[in-house]
Amino acid sequence: MFILKCTLHQDGSIIGDVISLSQLRALVKLTLVFGVKADLRLTKESSLEYSVHFWLDKYFDKELFYALTG
Repeated sequence: MFILKCTLHQDGSIIGDVISLSQLRALVKLTLVFGVKADLRLTKESSLEYSVHFWLDKYFDKELFYALTG
């Protein structure tokens, strides 16, 4: 699996933007990287806000797997 990391501004806020649905090519499965101890603030609603590291499951879709390993 691959690890994805969010890019941060100097003040620690996450750099991001809204993308249109027409730009999506495939679904991916992201799983939080918890480390030694999970952050107690994490809920299903706040996980993207408080997390910066994610596992990308390259086996979620065979076409994505071949694109990443080829």
